[in-house]
Formats: sequence, C-alpha cells, structure tokens
Amino acid sequence: MNFKKNLPLLIAVSICLILILYIFQHRYTITALFYQTLQKQDKAIENFMRAIEHDQRDAYAYYQLGIIYKEQKDFINAENIYLKLLEIFPEHPYVNYDLGYVYREMKLYEKALDQYKKALEFDPQNTYALYDIGYVYKETGRYEQAISQFGKVLAIKPDHRYALWDIAQVYEKMGMTERAEEQYKYYHEIMD
Repeated sequence: MNFKKNLPLLIAVSICLILILYIFQHRYTITALFYQTLQKQDKAIENFMRAIEHDQRDAYAYYQLGIIYKEQKDFINAENIYLKLLEIFPEHPYVNYDLGYVYREMKLYEKALDQYKKALEFDPQNTYALYDIGYVYKETGRYEQAISQFGKVLAIKPDHRYALWDIAQVYEKMGMTERAEEQYKYYHEIMD
C-alpha cells in the first residue's frame, strides 16, 4: 500500500470519524437545537436536560435552557439554571446579565443590580446591563442615579430608544415637567 497515494483517503476517514464522534457526543444538544428551530420548546427543554445529564459541564445546553425558561417567563427555573451555569462557568459572558434580568422581572432589584455589575466587569460597554441598572434605579425611586445611568448608556449608544424615553419619564416623576417635555421632544426627533 502506497502511503502517499492513500493519504487523502486516510484524512477523509479521520475527519468522518471525528465528526461522527462529535455528533454522538452532542446528540442531545443538536436535537434540542432542532426542536428550538421548530419552536417546540418542550422537546427542546427535554433534550437540553438530557444533554446536561450526559455532560454536567455543558455550558451551551445550560445557557440555552436558561434562555428558554426566561422567554417563557419561568423565572424560578431560569434562575436555577443560570446559578448552576455560574457554578461551572463563573466568567460566562452573558449569564450575569441574563440572571440580572430574571431578578429584575422578579422585582428582586438589589440582586439584579449585583448581577448587572458583575456583567459589566466582563464587558464594561454592555448597554443592556447599563440600561437595566438605570431601569432599576428608576423603579426604586433613585431618580438622580437613573438619569446618570441612562447618560452612560447614551454615551455609548446615543440613539438608545429606551434610555431616551426613560430619562423623560424620570424627569416627569421628579416633577420637572418642562425638562420631561423637552426630553420627549428630543426622543421623537431622534426616533422619527
């Protein structure tokens, strides 16, 4: 057998073997993604759970499962999944923000702030976390901090529609009617 002549065949067989092993290793995650694509979330959840049973360090399966629960507004399950994911992958780039969002929706505002601040440690330019901190400040009556926080968002993304709108709402809550009207006008100028 001539080695040089059969080298392409050996390479092709090796690649096929690696692909087969990869697909077998990740069969539940791949199946879950298929069901997600079909919008069959119950089946996707079932298969992401199998993926996690098969590999308890499968960060991708945990994260996707958390997203599904969050979108379904099943915040208790989302919180549990995200906390497990943070145990195995504390530096995951998105989980701290998503867990903060879950806490925000549960009205656990101080926990939300803690998670958003952790998210900003990994990505200081995360406008989602920056905005949500301002949102929490607005909801908890910390109006000056909210305006300052929305300003940080606008420094990065000057056309951030929610920050522009919420600044006007904060001015309104503070009784600063003229500034609120100016801000609403500015919002419509930017958004139209």
